[in-house]
This record gives sequence, C-alpha cells and structure tokens, in this order.
Amino acid sequence: MTGIQRCIVALAVLILAGCGPKDEQLVDVKAAAERQTRGELLLDVREADDYKEFHIPNTMNIPYGHLALRMAELEPYKGKPVMVIDHSGLRAPRAMEQLQKAGFTQVFVVKGGIAEWKAAGLPLEKLDMQLQPQ
Repeated sequence: MTGIQRCIVALAVLILAGCGPKDEQLVDVKAAAERQTRGELLLDVREADDYKEFHIPNTMNIPYGHLALRMAELEPYKGKPVMVIDHSGLRAPRAMEQLQKAGFTQVFVVKGGIAEWKAAGLPLEKLDMQLQPQ
C-alpha cells in the first residue's frame, strides 16, 4: 500500500468515526430494557422477516428501508424518547438521523443491537405465524 493510499484509508476511518451517534445518544441494552418497562418506545428497524424470526417483546417494527414512508406511524412519539435497535448497530444510527431530520428530539441508539440484547439474556419472543382454524 502506498503512502497516499494509507492516508486515504486513515482519512476515511476518521470521517466514519465522527459519523456515529454521540455517547449521550447511546443506550446499553440493560438500560434500554429498563426504559422500555417505563413506557419508552423501542423501535426495531430490522427487516420484517428478521423480526418474525425473533424480537424483543412490545417493540414496534418498521424496517429501515420503510422508515420514511411510515414516519406518520411514529408521530405520536414526537417529543418523547424513542430508542432505535437493529441487528448489531449499523442501521440504527442512520434511522436515528432520519428521525431527527423529521423533528424527533429524543432519539437514542441501543448499543450493540439485538445481538447484544440476546447475549445479555434479555427477553425475546417469536412471532407465531400459524393461522388458527375457524
């Protein structure tokens, strides 16, 4: 790798490091679980199939790619704390930015995502997709 290539890589790393959420916008999984029990919204931005496989109880699922189209569903939570979670923490910061641009002022990212939630042994459930006979 040439000196110029090293400089470009180093610059890219510095730029990307400054793009994530600030420390005060990060919530660890245990704090998120406790805040959720107090009624704060936990928004899961994973794809619907991933959500159906397993998810945190009492969460709202709006896949990241549909967030702009479904922003009206979140309107009742404007001005209230909204915690965003994804699989491992890559999409949640981008979802946080979209929410902030839409006027949400109390948006937080759950650090480590649902992978960290699962590793901490916090509750998860599976969506039962079986239809009941009539």
